[in-house]
Amino acid sequence: MRYFKLILSLSLCAATAAGKPPVVLESGPVFEYPNADPYDLSNLYGFNHAPSVTRLADGRLLAAWFSGPFEASVHQLILGCYGEPDARSWGPGVVLNDVPRKSDFDPAFIRDGNRTWLFYSVGRWNRYPFVGKRDAEKTEVGIDSYQTFARFTDDAGRTWSDPRRIGEHTGAGPRSNGIKLSTGELILPLHRYDGQSPGILKSADGGATWRKIDGPKPDEKVTASEPSIAECASGELLMIVRSRDGWLWSTRSNDKGETWSKLLKSDMPAAASSHSLLRLTDGRLVLTHNPSKPPIRTPLTIRVSTDNGLTWGEPAELDSVPVPDETDEVYSRQVAYPSAIENPDGTVTVVWTRISVSPTEQYGKIHWAKVRIE
Repeated sequence: MRYFKLILSLSLCAATAAGKPPVVLESGPVFEYPNADPYDLSNLYGFNHAPSVTRLADGRLLAAWFSGPFEASVHQLILGCYGEPDARSWGPGVVLNDVPRKSDFDPAFIRDGNRTWLFYSVGRWNRYPFVGKRDAEKTEVGIDSYQTFARFTDDAGRTWSDPRRIGEHTGAGPRSNGIKLSTGELILPLHRYDGQSPGILKSADGGATWRKIDGPKPDEKVTASEPSIAECASGELLMIVRSRDGWLWSTRSNDKGETWSKLLKSDMPAAASSHSLLRLTDGRLVLTHNPSKPPIRTPLTIRVSTDNGLTWGEPAELDSVPVPDETDEVYSRQVAYPSAIENPDGTVTVVWTRISVSPTEQYGKIHWAKVRIE
């Protein structure tokens, strides 16, 4: 009888979560730079990637991402645009952080009352730009030099604190937004660039100090990186991680991130790409990701769970691009690396990157959409 009740419960959860898919209401560009030539020395902002979005204390939006002539350039910096509350209008790109002769990577936010935290990593990643043959070899060394930094604003982005390194770790950094727990503690998802272990940075004193907590290690054949995290209505923390095996994986914590369960493989197809996990005010979870097998990163979809991420409803498509074939000079086209926040009216604003890479052109363009969650 107990087994029957469990099966019935799971079936009801699946039926509830299925519901109506979200509805995309409107969309548009955040930032598009006119120069996409990676060899042009005057092109410093052509490749824009990995955006995160937050709502500032005055109601405006702020989207931030890394920008350069190509990914991992030493000219790469953190660029951002301030947007109107409804996301329909965005200001010009502004530099939020730039460490000379190093690559600034992967900004992420935490909103804590009137204070907005901006996190990012800085180091040297000696990666050749993807401008050679389709399967060009890439050299990736120096990732252990990366460190995590933080800045904050108490006046809605008009001024920012000086950069401060947080944590003593190297070779790891943020990607997705952090959260403020119901206990008041701050949690920032963290991952090792070698894909060996997701984790978190945790602060119990409003960001004055941060403590690194490692999550579960993946199987030798599976990587686990770029985690996104949410506090479920039950109080449990859910972390979803990227892998290279074509599926999403997850881990949970019942003690506010101090310990984590073994990584569990889901039945959700996924690209080797970043995703976004968001908890709504009413307790539902929203997942934005690429439900495609690697190396494809299209389409980009959004879906909802009503049972703390045990099951997920039908998706709505946010964006898509044609997949290159062997006759195409373009090596990669993708719509990926989303970030989502809830709006005061219950809708969701999502930002992401549209990327195209070829021998003569490399660009990343930041786009947004407003979505109604049914």
